[in-house]
Formats: sequence, structure tokens, C-alpha cells
Amino acid sequence: MTRSLIVLFLSFTVATATLWGQEGGTLRKLDERIPIKTTGGMLFWGDVLFCNGWHIQKSAVTDTYRLLDANAVQRAFGTFDECKNRLDEIQAEAGILPMTGSMVIILHGFGSNVLMTRSLGEWLEERKTHDHVFCMSYPSTSQSILEHARMLDRVVKNLPPTIQRIDFIGHSLGSIVIRRYLSGPLDDDWQVPENRIAHRQQFSPDPRISRFVMLGPPNHGAVIAQRLIGNDPIRRFLMGESGDELGTHWKEAEKTLGIPCCPFMIIAGGRGNNMGYSLLIPGDNDGTVSTEGTKLEGAEKWMFFRVGHNEMLLSTDVFNAVENFLLKGE
Repeated sequence: MTRSLIVLFLSFTVATATLWGQEGGTLRKLDERIPIKTTGGMLFWGDVLFCNGWHIQKSAVTDTYRLLDANAVQRAFGTFDECKNRLDEIQAEAGILPMTGSMVIILHGFGSNVLMTRSLGEWLEERKTHDHVFCMSYPSTSQSILEHARMLDRVVKNLPPTIQRIDFIGHSLGSIVIRRYLSGPLDDDWQVPENRIAHRQQFSPDPRISRFVMLGPPNHGAVIAQRLIGNDPIRRFLMGESGDELGTHWKEAEKTLGIPCCPFMIIAGGRGNNMGYSLLIPGDNDGTVSTEGTKLEGAEKWMFFRVGHNEMLLSTDVFNAVENFLLKGE
């Protein structure tokens, strides 16, 4: 019994030291002698740089960064500059050239992670639709929509000029994050001008941005978030600021969401009847977002598929529609 307690105590101590080394940086900074396998940023980490499968991520809890390789193994830890310098060294040693051509960036939904978008990403890679496919991580329950958009902004700004075209795909909240990024300046107090269509024609965060596909976007808020989270303090704490913004605080969040500055298409899911997948949402719905609630003025195309909210991330029919729009605008 005593031996079991000692083993348990040592295991806890090692786990705590590892976590502290990742978060605080006092026990581990740029030491690669003991590589740390990570989950790739499930809850508290978000990407701010992507390069040939390597990621630099920022913590949503502390002002620290980490460098992950293509297998999500931590290879450096510390400030952004320290991680970037180590990445530059690794690329120089391996003779890795800068990325060129086209890239598509895919954002997962609320409370989700990159595992949910992997099938779509792999399908696009197999089809060779783009030179680079990046499923971006962001801490969807730990930050606001604005902070998520700022992470996306850093990813785009850190892409080399040899990347000549950038497309976006967003699922659920991911669509709203991209929409915020494409709406206007990422200032704390910025709001959409009254004439959203006219503003759309005047703003673009990057001239390389080409097209954008929204998958099951809650473009008018999420009724299910209002009903399941509401004003319950425990649920609001667990779901974070983004959950509030999709639910009870949608009216405030909507003031910062304009019409995307690039051509965009919307794909909605549902049963094709008046019931939908969830009885908590009026009318047809995909189980999370109402079919009508996905619509947004200015869209090049709105398409409906008989799929659920997460099922659309596994649907070949949906994938084909995404590919046709991104490559051909059809």
C-alpha cells in the first residue's frame, strides 16, 4: 500500500512539473532532450504560425508559446521569438524551403478540435486542391471571438509572401471567427458600419485572400447555446466567453460581424422538414444550428444537405461542394 502511494505521489509530481514547465517556462524552455508529446492544442493552445507541418502555438492561459513538429511533439518552449528562432534553425539544418503556392486554412467549431476537421483536410490533400492544407487549432472555450480572430490574423501575417492565395473553411463557430477576421479591424471597440455591403467593398485584411466556405455557421446566433447555457454561472464558466457570445450575448457580438470581404458560400444541414435534428431548435436544423439561421446576405451560394452538424465534416457530397467553390467559384 505504501509503495503504491509513493508511486502515485511521484507520478503526480512528474505530471505537475511537466505541466508547470509547459505553462510557466521556469523548468523547461528550449530543452529538446525529453520531447513532450502533446494533443496538438485541444483546449488551451491556439496556432499563431504554421510552416510545413510545424506549428507555433500560444497559450490562452499564460503569455507563453511552444513549437510543435508535424507529430505534435513539443520541440521548443518560451517566447514567440525563441520558438521562431528554433524553427528557423531546424529548417536551415534540414534544408526545408519556404512554403509556396496556395493554402486553405480550416477552423473547427465550438468545443471541438482539429480531429473533427482532419477528414476534410486529408480529403483536400488527396485531391491536391491546394499546395498546403492547414487545420488550425484555437481554444474555442477559453477566449472570445475577437481573440480567436486575432490568432487567425497572426497565422495569416506569418505566412511567407510566397504563399499567393489563401482560402478559408470554417465549421460552426470557426465560420464566425473567420467572418470576424474578414469583417474589419481587430480593435476592441470596432463595430460594423450601418451599410455592411459598402464596408465590405472597402476592407480586406490581406490581398491574397480568395474564397471562404461556411459549414453550418450560426450567422444569427445559436438558439441551443441560449437554452443550454443561458445565464447559469457554472455552464457559462465551462463554455467560456465564446459560448456567451453565441448565446445570451449574441446581440453584442453581432455588432462586430460584417459581410466577409471575399466571395463566400454557405452550406447548411438539416432533415429537410419542419422538425430538424433537435426539438430545442425551431424549424429545420442540423442539431445545433437552424437551417434558416445559417443564411447571410452577400453569399455567392447557399446549399442544403441532409446531414447533421458534425456529419457534414464526413460527407463526400459536402466535400465536393467545398472543392468546387474554392477552385471554381461554382
